[in-house]
Amino acid sequence: MKFFYVLQAILLCVLGAVNATAEAAQQQMLAIAASADANGVIKGKDGWLFLQDELEHLGVSGFFGETVIAGSKASKPEFADPLPAIVDFNRQLHDRNIDLVFAVIPPKALIYSDKLPVDIDPDTVVAVEKLYTDLYKELDKQGVHVLDLIPVFRNAKAKEVLYCKTDTHYSGNGLRLVADELSNIIKESKWYAGVAKGKFTTTGRELAIHGDLAAMEKSDVREEILLSYVVEDTTGKAITPDPESPVLLLGDSHTLVFSVGGDLHSNGAGLFDQLSADLEFPIDRIGVRGSGATPSRIKLYQRSRKDTRFLEHKKVIVWCLSARELTGTGGWRKIPVAKK
Repeated sequence: MKFFYVLQAILLCVLGAVNATAEAAQQQMLAIAASADANGVIKGKDGWLFLQDELEHLGVSGFFGETVIAGSKASKPEFADPLPAIVDFNRQLHDRNIDLVFAVIPPKALIYSDKLPVDIDPDTVVAVEKLYTDLYKELDKQGVHVLDLIPVFRNAKAKEVLYCKTDTHYSGNGLRLVADELSNIIKESKWYAGVAKGKFTTTGRELAIHGDLAAMEKSDVREEILLSYVVEDTTGKAITPDPESPVLLLGDSHTLVFSVGGDLHSNGAGLFDQLSADLEFPIDRIGVRGSGATPSRIKLYQRSRKDTRFLEHKKVIVWCLSARELTGTGGWRKIPVAKK
């Protein structure tokens, strides 16, 4: 009996230390968020810029259940928890024999915490990463296929720059990593071998971009990034989304950047293009410039209502969005994938 009480005391001490570390991590991230300028931009080391919203996201106490409500920016508390909406979306797709791959793009400030304006305690990074691990484990437990990109990015960070210094999005290197991971998953599907394949040419070119964070802080600074431009061999043109493709890329601006041009910098070199080239056939895409959480699924619903056979072609939906959407203003409503 004495041993039991000693063990209990040790466990309580350990739990207390863990809670203290988690709380310290939140405070440190929120303190950095508070250092942002009036435009919501944080100046880091070596010319790196960070988004205030992302640091505020990293300062929450959890990403699902009761813990997410206090830190979420969702307009209504009932839409703060992403877990029920993700699980419901996965169930609806499963009922239609469509697989879901949930791919959250890790926060730039987490992977490159060494570039933040102040030195970050390693325990802080571990404590914050655990919040994602806890969510992903719970999603996995409820049948959702999660692609955890945090260890993938951590392992590659020493070899190449994975995010734009002056933009909120990943770099050409970062999106290529994501495309590689996704294509490896999709190629394991039984139906993949039976899909007609095409030929694509990829060419690396440097591009000078005026990042969205640089624009927010009203700076003229530009940075050079290397992108892989993809064209179809038969046409010599950039790939266009195929509505009848078995693969749909769904999500926020990470599905559009370097793909659609305009203020998203370039076309023909984004995740959509790279994943299409890796799979050897054009995929389909539904991307939104705002939140990839609820608005992207609303667009999916609208499209399936307009074309009642739209989902019949799909085998896999890749849901790709920024990590900060887990606590973002868009919220997490349950949305039907098609009209009942």
